[in-house]
Amino acid sequence: MKEKLWWFIVKFLLISVPLFALWYWKGQDQYLVLLNYALTFLLIKIAGFKIEYFPAPKDIFNNLIPFISLMIITKGIRLKTRVIWLVLGIFILIAWHMILTEVVYMLGVDSPTYEKFSVPLYLFSETLPFFLWMLIARKQMVGLFFRGKEAS
Repeated sequence: MKEKLWWFIVKFLLISVPLFALWYWKGQDQYLVLLNYALTFLLIKIAGFKIEYFPAPKDIFNNLIPFISLMIITKGIRLKTRVIWLVLGIFILIAWHMILTEVVYMLGVDSPTYEKFSVPLYLFSETLPFFLWMLIARKQMVGLFFRGKEAS
């Protein structure tokens, strides 16, 4: 049975709003600590860079929430497959956060180069969870958005 688009949006909001609230009140700060430790380990300990501070663009790190919400509510994905893709997708998003933080650090927030590339970087960052979801759930999306169509 195909799901109606409006019900899909309602479910997305019902899952996303509490996750965003939890993220805002507790998760964001803990995630920044974890990200800072990971970047410190990878770039300072292993690669030997001399870095004192990472300018974490924390406004874009909330893109984990839409991906998690979409993966939870999408019908037609087996539990094992859902968990595997959820973990892999979160790993990809965290890797992107690390790359973005490093790019922001290398460019310098006050540089003209950063001003030119900041909007495309942030736009890509905000849309990446949706691209990942579209890649993972393409068959379910076709059934959700196009009546009578089957994905190949």
